[in-house]
Amino acid sequence: MIKLGMPQLYEYDCIEDNLKLAKKLGLDFIELNLNFGYCRKEMEAGTVKALLDKYGIKATLHFYDEADLASYDEVVEAYLVLLKRYCELGRGYIESMNIHLCPGPVVTISGVKNYIYEKEYDEYIERFVKNLHKAEKICNDNGIRMVIENTDNIPSYTKRTYKDLYNAGFKFCYDIGHDHLSYDIVDEVLKEVPLEFQEFHFHDGKDRKKCHLALGEGTIDLKKFKDLTIKHDAWVNLEVKQASDLEISVPYFRNI
Repeated sequence: MIKLGMPQLYEYDCIEDNLKLAKKLGLDFIELNLNFGYCRKEMEAGTVKALLDKYGIKATLHFYDEADLASYDEVVEAYLVLLKRYCELGRGYIESMNIHLCPGPVVTISGVKNYIYEKEYDEYIERFVKNLHKAEKICNDNGIRMVIENTDNIPSYTKRTYKDLYNAGFKFCYDIGHDHLSYDIVDEVLKEVPLEFQEFHFHDGKDRKKCHLALGEGTIDLKKFKDLTIKHDAWVNLEVKQASDLEISVPYFRNI
């Protein structure tokens, strides 16, 4: 049975306010987010597990948005130090760690984006797989599963990346709004490769330009993707970014 959750919200200044909303909406979990200072501070203070227990809510954790685990060794090692730190702090209450699939450095020529990782693909994918295995071991050693999420406007070469990451045994988080902005690249990969999605980021999108809209405010085929969440028995984060949108989106999702 799928679990339904919400993201940590920018409008709040403490984790408990997020949990109060999650409880009010009858949600199963919250995705905490290391990009927020108040998430890091409360994890470091050791107060989060007691709050989760108080409200009967589970938690996942979103790693730094900009973390590129295919980058230079020195850069990656710094992110792995941070990953280990927060996995150890979250041991016993963080269910999963969400890491972005970053497109890497971009060179814009005559208005067209060119991706260095695409040009240097063999070296890139070898480095990326190696580092993701390191990250996954850190997570698993602390009782946390790891998923890889598609970012918005991912380049077409990512289709090849997905296939190679699948062959390397990794699991994924499918952000359907990001894929809408990327002209359904992940959806196309699914036609060839049976990616395993343990999590979904679920929000609406419109005109290939907007996402993180409240459910029903865009043009994404939400019924199609809800069926996919059920097929994968996934954790579904209704990743709209403010309380008012969650109050619309939670009942909308349940009635799709």
